[in-house]
Amino acid sequence: MAELKLAEIAIVVPHREKSAASINDLLTQYGDFIIARMGVPHRQKQLSLISIVMEAPAQVIEELGTKLEEIKNIQVQIITI
Repeated sequence: MAELKLAEIAIVVPHREKSAASINDLLTQYGDFIIARMGVPHRQKQLSLISIVMEAPAQVIEELGTKLEEIKNIQVQIITI
């Protein structure tokens, strides 16, 4: 098996109602690799912040990041350790 990497994925979601289902479906698909998930609504700015910590092969982390980036109107940032 490939070497496991730790990663933090930050997701900024401006319109939760438009993309929440797509994001949740993807995160469920990769749930075996997710160690922690935290969602924080920022009501004043009308956006949500999602932080994902995962441990997976680099290819899996990149794959999830690419799929998340395909969802319209969200921003994704990945930090791999």
